[in-house]
Amino acid sequence: MPIASDALDDLRARIGDDAVVVPQGRLSAYERPARGKGGRAEAIVRPTGIEGVRSCVRWARTHSIRLLPQGANSGLVGASTPGDEREVVVVSTERLTDGLVVDVADRTAVVPAGMRLSTLNDTLEPDGLFFPIDLAADPSLGGMAATNTGGARMLRYGDVRRRVLGIEAVIADDDASVIDDLSVLRKDNTGIDVSALFLGSSGALGIITRVAVDLAVRPRSRAAMLFLPADAEAAVRLLVAVEHAASDVLSAFEVMSIEAVRSVLEEMDDVANPFGSDGVPELSILVELSGADDVDDRLLDIADAQSSTGDLTDAIVLPAAKAWDLRHRITEALAMTGVVVGFDISVPRSALAGFRTEARSAVVAAFPRATTADFGHWGDGGMHFNIVFPPGEPPSADERDGLRELVFGLAVDGHGGSYSAEHGIGPHNASWWDRTTPPATRATIRAVKTVFDPLGVLGHPGLPY
Repeated sequence: MPIASDALDDLRARIGDDAVVVPQGRLSAYERPARGKGGRAEAIVRPTGIEGVRSCVRWARTHSIRLLPQGANSGLVGASTPGDEREVVVVSTERLTDGLVVDVADRTAVVPAGMRLSTLNDTLEPDGLFFPIDLAADPSLGGMAATNTGGARMLRYGDVRRRVLGIEAVIADDDASVIDDLSVLRKDNTGIDVSALFLGSSGALGIITRVAVDLAVRPRSRAAMLFLPADAEAAVRLLVAVEHAASDVLSAFEVMSIEAVRSVLEEMDDVANPFGSDGVPELSILVELSGADDVDDRLLDIADAQSSTGDLTDAIVLPAAKAWDLRHRITEALAMTGVVVGFDISVPRSALAGFRTEARSAVVAAFPRATTADFGHWGDGGMHFNIVFPPGEPPSADERDGLRELVFGLAVDGHGGSYSAEHGIGPHNASWWDRTTPPATRATIRAVKTVFDPLGVLGHPGLPY
């Protein structure tokens, strides 16, 4: 049943009329996910400070209403938007944007959860700093922490877990207590790290309100090149060779399939074709070095050395911005070509070529009307394995389930990998958490959930904890 009007009146009384939005008719931006169909929220709550968040949590406990924490709603596993369940209230952190504190000498920042990554980095630019998680989307810092975002430069800078120094969050115990663990110390070996519990929790343990982060110095120079490998196995050998030659300045190694690149060049008129009349190659690799002023020369030397091995058939020099424009537009372009069923997997780097070959062959055999378009972060073992169905011929629910079994099975069971490399846990992959997480780990996480949220009012109903 929908939430009673007197319960919503109580919510408005606690946090103010302007902080509560009741969606009317069509799906709002808070109910529609970045990928998928979404559902219906009974209300959208937009608190402006930590006491507003605490009031929301107390209200949810009083009325037994599920709260769904939401950052910028750029996630891809369904954890930030309602599904088919009713009586779900979205708690948006978009107005938690005040109080940024930057310590340039310490190279740290305490960031409000609703601040966007682009806003933070624009603010840091005059001081020569940045938060080095590189994404095609523009998420909020709280959402990045809740999902432990990775990104295209994880090879150099690590994921969010590596960059977070502390967390402030509201949990759903009797008093909606505040976990205040906002230390900016890099060295603090005083026991169990409570903040780590919230990283990758998808909002199920608490609503993150502030994040203390370790910043990085902006590199003086960047150099990019497209390597054209002989085949997938050669791409892995090139990765090893580039690391040995430039491990101190290697910041990205992104492999893109012909289908992924072709979608960008065909759908995006503002993206230049770097391949000319030669046509799009079967695989291309965006290699980026960043750091000192000599990275251009070092990248040219690496390409020259590898051209004699047979692994590198050609290399194309282009400005880093143009190379990244080609790479970052892939997801958008694929969505314009048909219905995308996307998988975010990782395997050991030595298994990338084998997984790719097996998975592409298996998809073609099982779904001949679909096209595979893989790309992603081979430098850290990640791959976005996308299957694109023609417009007007979307996969059925059973076909989606079959694809999930096929791709996840090959990644996890066939090659010792993960069904979620960087997108986190949500209703799209929750069943695999149950299937692949050891019993003792499941029991421990669910016990922590009971302590932090004893009435079960936080997080997507489709989460496995």
